[in-house]
Amino acid sequence: MVLLSGAITVLTTLLQLTWDYRKEFDTVKQRQVEIRDIHAPLIAASLWDFNLVSLQQEIDGLVNLPRVDYLRIYSGEYTFEAGTEVVDNPITKRYTLLYHHPNSTLVEEIGQIEIQTDAQDIYDYLIWQAIYTLVLNAGKTLFVCFFVLMVFHKSVNRRLFAIAKYLRKYNPRHPAKALRLPHFRWISEKDDEIDWLAEEANKITSNVTRLYDNIQQEQERLKEFAHVSSDWLWETDQLGHLTYASDSMLAALEIPNDTKPLLRKLSALAHCEQLHQKLMHQGDFAMCEETVTINCITHYLLFQAKARFENDKFIGFRGTTINITELKLTQIELEELNQNLEHTVAARTLDLKQSMEQLKKTQEQLVESEKLAALGGLVAGVAHEVNTPLGIAVTATSVVKDITNEATQAFANQSLTSEQFSMLMEQLTESSTMLEHNLNRAAKLIRDFKQTAVDQVSESRSQFNIHQVLEALIASLHPETRKVPVVPELKGQQSLTMNSLPGVLTQVISNLIMNSINHAFHDQPTAQIEIEFRELEDLVIVEYRDNGCGVEESLHQKIFEPFYTSKRGKGGSGLGLNLVFNLVKQKLKGELTFKSELDKGVYFELRLPKNLPSSQSPEQDSHS
Repeated sequence: MVLLSGAITVLTTLLQLTWDYRKEFDTVKQRQVEIRDIHAPLIAASLWDFNLVSLQQEIDGLVNLPRVDYLRIYSGEYTFEAGTEVVDNPITKRYTLLYHHPNSTLVEEIGQIEIQTDAQDIYDYLIWQAIYTLVLNAGKTLFVCFFVLMVFHKSVNRRLFAIAKYLRKYNPRHPAKALRLPHFRWISEKDDEIDWLAEEANKITSNVTRLYDNIQQEQERLKEFAHVSSDWLWETDQLGHLTYASDSMLAALEIPNDTKPLLRKLSALAHCEQLHQKLMHQGDFAMCEETVTINCITHYLLFQAKARFENDKFIGFRGTTINITELKLTQIELEELNQNLEHTVAARTLDLKQSMEQLKKTQEQLVESEKLAALGGLVAGVAHEVNTPLGIAVTATSVVKDITNEATQAFANQSLTSEQFSMLMEQLTESSTMLEHNLNRAAKLIRDFKQTAVDQVSESRSQFNIHQVLEALIASLHPETRKVPVVPELKGQQSLTMNSLPGVLTQVISNLIMNSINHAFHDQPTAQIEIEFRELEDLVIVEYRDNGCGVEESLHQKIFEPFYTSKRGKGGSGLGLNLVFNLVKQKLKGELTFKSELDKGVYFELRLPKNLPSSQSPEQDSHS
């Protein structure tokens, strides 16, 4: 800042000096022109009249003018002087003296006038003026710089030094108090950028302290886990010296403290050839099983280690050893037992083979398609889903019974107060509500399970108009669809009819719409559902699509399984799409295709026969 201010000062001084230089020399020129135009005619008149006294007085007066140091008049043999002749650096100008006759236009040259100005005086004046300007500007610059630097020191430097000093002395093991910066009135604001820096420094040191504490806790936890997970912990250098061993290893191998023996030279491990070969290869190894005798007791040990490298140079091993003696002895006993069981296994293998063949035939009969292979999940789902509300209901019943007994006993003892009665009635109401809610939930699950088994659809077969049936369904679902809100759009030939089960078809489309309402539109501001149907030869193609969140590809094979739902515990039973699949395959004798991508909605295609095959009556279908 000082250098920049100094440069500006020098530049302004040079500009001022240049201006003064031009001004002074312009003044000299103007003075010479003034003498030529104004005073020279007067001097010429005095000289013509030979009035020498007046002439001398005139030129003596002219040398008193600024920037006029010497005057000399030449007229024939006469010379008149005034002032001091300039020897060094004169500025000389000569003009002709002309006399104008007053009664005529005649002009006569009667002499010359020489004007001299001392240029050195001008130079000295300019030098002193430049020195004065430089000194004055330098003083102002130094004063401003000093003032600014003092303000900067108090408002910035001292506070930055306080931050640096705080950070330099910071120790996460012994954290100091939070940093507080000094403030100077009229110099620094209360909350400026350096205060922000101090706050961030406090946050960083606080986070470092917390991180240090967490690291210490993790180190202690890791150390405990390591000791629990392994019997021995050990570490070697590049030459195989044992640089670290856990206390249990030191005690077992009788290794003195503060020694670094070669691992392969330990007497207990001297015969462990496989371990020695692994160590020689200088690479990671695992599952290295060795038999070691310690204190006349045979131990089966499992060695594993990780080779350590630094700059591609081997620097040693870090390894663990697990005592698998009990496991090994158990394995030996199992091998002996297995040998005794071989004959029994051979005798029953034939029975198992026959049972497997029979089971395979039964399985082929049960699995109608790939989607119905989840029958086991269906049973498990029913058991889990029904047992939960029934268990809660049993608990609620027990609570109701206890509340009733307490109220009866208090009433019999005539100790029942209004406050106790109110509390008991509140508990009784809550328990009754819980009982009713869970019994209704269990009833709904059983009802949905019956629908999944496709034994409650009792729609009669008829010739119906597809558009009318689906339009009526959409109207009936309006109380549900308006919650999203979404209005299903129906497209198709309004005169198209089919001979099938209209109730089953409406059940299928209803389940698809409810599935979209419950799962698809949580993050979709403009929900859309489109149902389109058309005739294709002897088939009716029904296409259902929405613009919801979609289903990831890994779940495409699961959504039709019974009791699979993404809203477990939130009211979802996982039976809706399974019911759709069963109704389309079993009741409507059609095919179902599903496609979906994340954030691109779902697409269902139903390929249904226009005339339902009459191999089975609807009544038979409903009980199959």
